[in-house]
Amino acid sequence: MDAKKKNNPPEKGAAPAANSPVETFLLDDVSASVFAREHQTKNGMRTFYSVSFSRSYRDSKGTRMYVKTFNLEDLGKVVTVAQQADDFIRKLHTVAA
Repeated sequence: MDAKKKNNPPEKGAAPAANSPVETFLLDDVSASVFAREHQTKNGMRTFYSVSFSRSYRDSKGTRMYVKTFNLEDLGKVVTVAQQADDFIRKLHTVAA
């Protein structure tokens, strides 16, 4: 199952909501979430992006749990969502330039 959760990227000059990803890419139980943060530089405010990876599973009670460790079977999925996050961030930098 290949799905992508779509969030709208932040408008230029707009501060993203605290602790909310601007985009999340999902492939089965592996996800990559892109976060934006604003920093003051000597040339003005600048947006920087970081990516967090996680894997979900259900515990013995059926509760969904999230971890930041991956099994061998997950590594291809990590590569795929990492590439999607990379493409997304590079497009944002192209639009902002």
